Amino acid sequence: MFYADEASVSLSSSSGRTYAPRGRPAVLPINSEVSRRLYLASAISPAGELYYAVREKAFDGPAIVEFLKHLLAKVAQKVLVIWDNASVHDCEKTRQFLSTYPEAKRLHLVKQPTYSPQLNADEQVWSQLKCVGLKNTCYQNVKELEPKVREEMEKLKKDRSRIQQFFHHPDLGFL
Repeated sequence: MFYADEASVSLSSSSGRTYAPRGRPAVLPINSEVSRRLYLASAISPAGELYYAVREKAFDGPAIVEFLKHLLAKVAQKVLVIWDNASVHDCEKTRQFLSTYPEAKRLHLVKQPTYSPQLNADEQVWSQLKCVGLKNTCYQNVKELEPKVREEMEKLKKDRSRIQQFFHHPDLGFL
């Protein structure tokens, strides 16, 4: 079983408490080019597994299909994916993939109720990435941002116990 979701990361991350010399305010650079960002998809399991994809364009039908193929290639048994009601999850390309790709027979997709991100454990991946891994950072371009995003995702991928904790978040309805 996997919870899956997509998100984007902008060049300027969330800012939080930081340190500066006494008497001087902290100065955090920002990049106002909010349209330039990286797009990510990830899937996590209660066993602490994390699979992810990073791209420079928003996820569309073909990209979601590639992500599902990647997940199927990594997991040998049947795969249950729980995700939100994004239109790319139920587009023509996704439906075509499910009906024609032989390996897709091992895949079962379940949609969460509309407007219920609190029910998706994978939302915690984005919180960890944006509010911890990328906190107080600013990049000039996507080429600078991508290695840091991959580094943070790889750190999280190795921390299986942290991923398992995401399933115990108090707002999550996971048993």
